[in-house]
Amino acid sequence: MIFHRQRGDERTRIAVEARMCIGEFECEAMLLNASSHGVLAAVAKPPVRGTRVRLVVGEMELVGQVRWRGKDCCGIALRNPISVSDLLDGHAVPVAFIPEPRALRGLSGMLRALVGERRAVRFN
Repeated sequence: MIFHRQRGDERTRIAVEARMCIGEFECEAMLLNASSHGVLAAVAKPPVRGTRVRLVVGEMELVGQVRWRGKDCCGIALRNPISVSDLLDGHAVPVAFIPEPRALRGLSGMLRALVGERRAVRFN
């Protein structure tokens, strides 16, 4: 018997056109629902479970892996969290998580966290 981890995120119904890319192969997809960590994609021939895919939404690429497959749709777990409201607004901007100590240091700490700078911040 296979046990699936329950979803931790609420799903939002959407209707967003996307291109699904698997290696060099591309096909049209319609994203039917989304959470910060995954999407439901309707496609003519869904890829098999475990397949790594790229979803091109506007100018944004969402990278993920197929977790389950149905007759004409599949569930995709995303590598990086996204903002569902930005996806609905057409922005599809990945969410950047900033460690709390960096956020408490103000804008400079947040910017360093976003660009991945590892230097210590000195306070005078």
